Amino acid sequence: MEDILRVKVLPLNNRWEHGLLLSALIMLFVCSGIYVEKYGVQETQQQILDWQISAFKDLKGVDQSIYNELLVAADEVYWMNYFDGKWPQDPEFQSSLLPPFYRDANWQRNGSVKWVLKDVVQEGEGQGLTLYHGSGGSLRDQGSYLLIIDHKHAGGSQVSSSTIWWNPDANSETPPTSKTASIILHGWKQVIPYQGIDEFERLNQG
Repeated sequence: MEDILRVKVLPLNNRWEHGLLLSALIMLFVCSGIYVEKYGVQETQQQILDWQISAFKDLKGVDQSIYNELLVAADEVYWMNYFDGKWPQDPEFQSSLLPPFYRDANWQRNGSVKWVLKDVVQEGEGQGLTLYHGSGGSLRDQGSYLLIIDHKHAGGSQVSSSTIWWNPDANSETPPTSKTASIILHGWKQVIPYQGIDEFERLNQG
């Protein structure tokens, strides 16, 4: 009985199975190549203009840390305004524990930057900018920061985007107008976000 159970049953003809498997693999590679060629997105190297800096290559130390916190805080600030009907200021930031505005041990390690809300600057019908200016950092070589939230009203909807600017002078003042040209002329540089290609470069360097 055991001998019968150990008998290996072979197919009558396995040539067709090998051919079908090979054909299926070839078809899979061809279809994948066509899909990648048509729909694949190739991330190109960032083009940094004279009035911009890279969050990956140009910002260092505490400046990069505060930039990362501002990047997350931008959405939080917008939704705080959406639900409360006003732009949050220092009391709201302290109660919400939102970095980099919340004054805790991390805030002290990052230079104890002072944050001020600037009034919404109208630039046309249904448009405006809200500016959060951070300056007065106590660390060596630390800059100052601008979080600019651009909120546009289109019919019954509202579209929001934000940009982050950096100035090498820790005690720089807010630009007199919200025009990009004015911001640039007063020494500010727009920070271009970190990209996946930057992470690939960082890993290769490591």
